[in-house]
Amino acid sequence: MSEATNAHQEQALKGLGALLALQGSLVAGAALASTLAAALALVPFFVVARMATAIYATPPDLDAVRSLAFAAAGALVVRYALVAAANMLAHVAAFRVLHDLRLRLAKKLGAVPLSFFSRRGAGELKKTLLDDVNQIEGFVAHYFPDAIAAFVVPLSTAIALLWVDWRMALASLVMAPIAIVAMAIAMRDVGKAHQHWNEIQSRMNTSLLEYLRGIHVIKTFGLTAQRFGDLSRSIEDGLAWMVGFMRTNGRGYGAFGTLIGSSLVVLVPVGGWLHMRGTLSLESLVLFLVLGPQLLMSLMRLMFAWGNVDRIKASNTRIQAILAVPDLETSTGDARPAHDGITFREVGFRYEDGGPEVLHDVSFEVPAGKVTALVGPSGAGKTTLVRLVPRLWEAHSGRVELGGVDVRALPLDTLLSRVSMVFQEVFLFHGTVRENLRLARPDATDEQIDAACRAARAYDFIQVLPRKYDTLLGERGARLSGGEKQRLSIARALLKDAPVLLLDEATAFADPENEARIQEALSELCAGRTVLVVAHRLSTIATADHIVVLDGGRVNDQGTHDELLARSALYRRLWKSHTEALDWSLGEPGPSLVAEEVA
Repeated sequence: MSEATNAHQEQALKGLGALLALQGSLVAGAALASTLAAALALVPFFVVARMATAIYATPPDLDAVRSLAFAAAGALVVRYALVAAANMLAHVAAFRVLHDLRLRLAKKLGAVPLSFFSRRGAGELKKTLLDDVNQIEGFVAHYFPDAIAAFVVPLSTAIALLWVDWRMALASLVMAPIAIVAMAIAMRDVGKAHQHWNEIQSRMNTSLLEYLRGIHVIKTFGLTAQRFGDLSRSIEDGLAWMVGFMRTNGRGYGAFGTLIGSSLVVLVPVGGWLHMRGTLSLESLVLFLVLGPQLLMSLMRLMFAWGNVDRIKASNTRIQAILAVPDLETSTGDARPAHDGITFREVGFRYEDGGPEVLHDVSFEVPAGKVTALVGPSGAGKTTLVRLVPRLWEAHSGRVELGGVDVRALPLDTLLSRVSMVFQEVFLFHGTVRENLRLARPDATDEQIDAACRAARAYDFIQVLPRKYDTLLGERGARLSGGEKQRLSIARALLKDAPVLLLDEATAFADPENEARIQEALSELCAGRTVLVVAHRLSTIATADHIVVLDGGRVNDQGTHDELLARSALYRRLWKSHTEALDWSLGEPGPSLVAEEVA
């Protein structure tokens, strides 16, 4: 095993210890109660051995038998009380750990850079946030207390049996090394197998989410889950893994269980021979015959407990990997922008460290109180530039300034309080209209919400909803049309009332009627603000105060619409393609291929 793997596993074990330490007293209490309960479960076996002596005595000691029976019954009652106490303490500890862990993960995901999510699929994150966290609950509530009991009880029982008769104690344990070797051989590659299983699960989760999100497209093409690419393959891979795992490791489990349960094959002849020679009492013989097999069965519990710990380590490793991601660096100073203008100074950007640069030495200014538009072919870097302002992405070189201050030097709350964003992909949460609007300003009054919705041209359609502002929108705002969702997002931006507005072509997917209303709403929204807008439809920004033409992640040219038409060949091509697309009718030859670049 490599040093890196050893270090990885050691870190995972430390992480498990840290999780248990969060509720140390409850976990310790659960482990102690579980251990005492397991120990009391052995009392009836000692009682049976004593009963054998009392019954076969001359004359039989029935009073002793009766007392022993009451002792066994009392031990069982106390055992069940301890089991209940262990379950209660362990589950309370587990759910407290889960509560703390989920809050930490939610806080962490809100604090990491957006680049973190570009490197991880939704299925992988879902598995960690739900499946792996639930595994931790099972570990704290069940596996850890059971593992402690499975270790302590066999050890103490073995010591007690050695004290009674070392020969029979060794006979009780003689099959254990053979069973453990058989299991170790069968399970030698179980770590790699579980890693492969986790990869299959992540693929399956990602494919399932994609399948559900694209169900309308799948139905349109008459596809089924069995014919949907990676989802079908990942399900089949999961089944093949399970069949292969059971075929490979089932024999090991079977051999282990058979050998563990075969101790009587050794105990009966050895014990009978020693008893016949008079060196082993009847009580000791009965004790070993009833308790010896239980000693090895406890080893099976220990083996399963260790297997669970090994699996939990993998889950905790993925959880700790998320918690270890550095937060987005933010200033704690009191810097304040001197104005609302934005400046890009030799900005470079790549989506991943070591990956290709998508922005190269981009420099231009967005004057305060003016409208600046970004245009260029698809992939030129327009949306990426806009997202650098609120630090959804981080520039790898150069500076993005707001009011003369590097955005990284501004406290994040200060930066975000001065910026509103309206993107073409609107996200609405599964809640009411009012709840979605108040994301922008939690303390907004009903009058302020009304005013924002009227200005955004959203008031009229809200009034015809079943419960108006208290109507549940469904997942991702499923009850609304695209144009209605866009107008709600503009209402949110109006409600926030920030001096800087970032627009990623809010009308790109709107129909003519909605586009007209959205344009009216945007006019209200832009008034008096610093606006940086990504333009796909060039006619919407022809009157912009300043236009920056991007190409291949670089500034190709900048100026007003008329200036760019006069001197920029790229802008002229973009404008020509745009106007040709507007005049195109169904059935006619399509416009030039440059139109595809504009979209």
